[in-house]
Amino acid sequence: MKTFEEYLSPIKLNLFLEVINKTSDGYHQLESLMIFCKFGDFIKIKKSNKFLFSVEGPFSENLSTRQNIIIDTVSLLENFFGMKFNIEIVLKKNLPISSGMGGGSSNAASILKFLYKYHQIKSNNFKKDAPLIGSDVLLFIDKYPKIIDGLNKFNYSKAKMNSWKKIFIILPLKKNLTKNIYNHFKNYNTQINSKHNSQNNLTRSSMILNQEFKEIFMYLSSFRRDFLKFGMSGSGSSIFLSFKQLIALATAKYVFPVPAGPVQKTTSLSFKQDK
Repeated sequence: MKTFEEYLSPIKLNLFLEVINKTSDGYHQLESLMIFCKFGDFIKIKKSNKFLFSVEGPFSENLSTRQNIIIDTVSLLENFFGMKFNIEIVLKKNLPISSGMGGGSSNAASILKFLYKYHQIKSNNFKKDAPLIGSDVLLFIDKYPKIIDGLNKFNYSKAKMNSWKKIFIILPLKKNLTKNIYNHFKNYNTQINSKHNSQNNLTRSSMILNQEFKEIFMYLSSFRRDFLKFGMSGSGSSIFLSFKQLIALATAKYVFPVPAGPVQKTTSLSFKQDK
């Protein structure tokens, strides 16, 4: 393999998310509908005489090349199978960290799939190996919409979502730390078992801990009537929306840029409907 092979690590969006319980080992059980988009980080890989890893792209700044989920994934498989992976990996970071769209987990899944293929390791190892890297890596086993029920438990969604194919993603400059969001929710939310009261019951914690997110989210909420889907993905701070009608895209001229606060990037995405 003299030239790079390139892989897309697709983002995920949680169309709804409810925290339903917390296990004794500290993990949160979720109910969620998760979809994937034709956008994300890109990973380039080729054979090398030693292991090399580098990061480039618009969100590569301050991203460690020593403590990284990609390094962890390679190390895990090297230990499992007693072999050295002499490859060069270049991560093009198109997503900011801590955005709630699963960029790191998606990257880990892409690396697992490549290493299985390249070293002729059975791909059915994915279900066993993925949870050892991260709690939601298994969800990136494929690109089909999924209904999540608990930890590492999911069913494939049969919902028809062809009515919306353009998604806008708003990425506030200030990011949410997942641990802080869940800790706040645990300590101050008394409705952990109440289902479907909102699109994402972590949104309130995000609004309390992240003033910039709150201003942007509240501003966009004033145009909710124009949106088919609208909400926060994961633990934030990314916000997604789609318009009810194509003609409503004209609304974008006064929705973007958001005057309520600085926005890192606004991207129009295509929805990936594989099933």
